[in-house]
Amino acid sequence: MPREQQPATRPARRRSYDQFCAGARALDAVGDRWTLLIVRELLAGPRRYTDLHADLPGVSTDVLASRLRDMEQGGLAT
Repeated sequence: MPREQQPATRPARRRSYDQFCAGARALDAVGDRWTLLIVRELLAGPRRYTDLHADLPGVSTDVLASRLRDMEQGGLAT
């Protein structure tokens, strides 16, 4: 009997502090694992995806792509 496949879903969005102070809103945007390190790398200027991946040892390509997509949607990166 074939096993029914579950649809691929994206993991649930990270939790929010749900506060309106600047510190809480900033942590909502960059407080996720790897995001602040990506911001650090981008502060030097535009970078290629391969350069970011090489300079962030330990980050998987899926996580890097997901964080960059989230940062773009949040207006942190273009």
